[in-house]
Amino acid sequence: MLYLPWRDSPAYVPENQEIEGSFGLYAIKTAFLLETFGLAVLYFIAASQTSFPQETAGTAASVEIHVRVLDNGQFINTLSLGDFEILDGGRVHKPEALYLIEGQNLVRREELRPFNPQLSRNYYLLFQTTDYDPKLAEAVDYLFKSLLLPGDTMTLMTPMKPYSLTRDALLKMPKETLSKEMQQILRKDIQAGGGDYREIVKDLKRLVKSISGSRAGFDSDMETDMSIGDFGLESKLESYKTALMKLEAIRIMDEKKLLNFAQALKSRPGQKFVFFFYQREFRPEISPGVLNTMMSMYQDQQNILSTLMDLFHFYKREMTFNVARVKQAFADASISFNFIFMNKESQYIMGLFMKEHSEDLYAAFREMARASGGFADNAPNPAAAFKNAAISTDKYYLLYYTPQEVPQGREFRNLLVRVKGKDYLVFHRQGYFSE
Repeated sequence: MLYLPWRDSPAYVPENQEIEGSFGLYAIKTAFLLETFGLAVLYFIAASQTSFPQETAGTAASVEIHVRVLDNGQFINTLSLGDFEILDGGRVHKPEALYLIEGQNLVRREELRPFNPQLSRNYYLLFQTTDYDPKLAEAVDYLFKSLLLPGDTMTLMTPMKPYSLTRDALLKMPKETLSKEMQQILRKDIQAGGGDYREIVKDLKRLVKSISGSRAGFDSDMETDMSIGDFGLESKLESYKTALMKLEAIRIMDEKKLLNFAQALKSRPGQKFVFFFYQREFRPEISPGVLNTMMSMYQDQQNILSTLMDLFHFYKREMTFNVARVKQAFADASISFNFIFMNKESQYIMGLFMKEHSEDLYAAFREMARASGGFADNAPNPAAAFKNAAISTDKYYLLYYTPQEVPQGREFRNLLVRVKGKDYLVFHRQGYFSE
């Protein structure tokens, strides 16, 4: 019997600990989903107690900061405890311990007070893609050949559902076999998970062609629908608006689920590395020139004019979650969030106006990466971008310090880490919530 290292996450349920995963992007109706455009349920192993020293009543808890220091793109590994200073809410603190980490290895330590850093690595690969890019296979190969080691955990979250690599898989099976299995899962789920999205875009292309009065240049995936010609303009516009609404419903972002994701990862011991692959989107739209002409032509037909006015509302993208709140949650969870934007070329289709449709989420996730001290890349090659992100997160310092004042309540405290006397680029989480 074939040994399968991949298990659906429900096999890992401990004591009702659960979060909703997959970020709600391109969710489709399957037995694994909670609602029509809901999310798959991702279960995590119960977290152990934190490794920080016990704090007595009336004292502030120690804070861990994951720090990367770069000069001309190169990681600086020669810094000592005295080179750093930490600003917590504007007050300067000296770190009490420094640990230089490379992969799973503690390379160097300096301690004024001993700590016990958790160096286990938890990898999460998330995908918001509607088309499978063959370069993703190279990214998966790099993951297994150059990153994952026994003791690491790995969770794959496809557009369909999450999977967890069993803890003993890296010991029992060749990495090449694991890599091929993951590639097959990823390819199958991306093709299946993006099906609804691709069908809606296909319908939008047909409707835009018809509304704009063009019948030329249909691609092979846009077979002419003879029934379109029988529709009145009002019906076509309503169908077009409905398709736009369906597309937005599929890609809607749920703030609660993002916050739950961060909260669940916060309780996990060890270092958390999240890599989010996001594919650039283009949406078929009625060109501004055609819309303006139609507005002038149908000023006396209120039904058509009203629908045209609605389209301007649908063309305007509005963020569906509070970016600042999510950034704080990711920073507080000490997640290294790395954003890989798969920047495919702009599409040109005769008779169609293809509008960039991902600028809102792109900006939000780039901010989240910065707030977590992670990596953000805008590149057409996801394999190269993933490799760069993985290399950039593999070497870092762990700094520990204890705030000078006891927190009076729960508040978000901004952090700033500096290297004294140097103009280095320093990457770290934005802050944390005092408890």
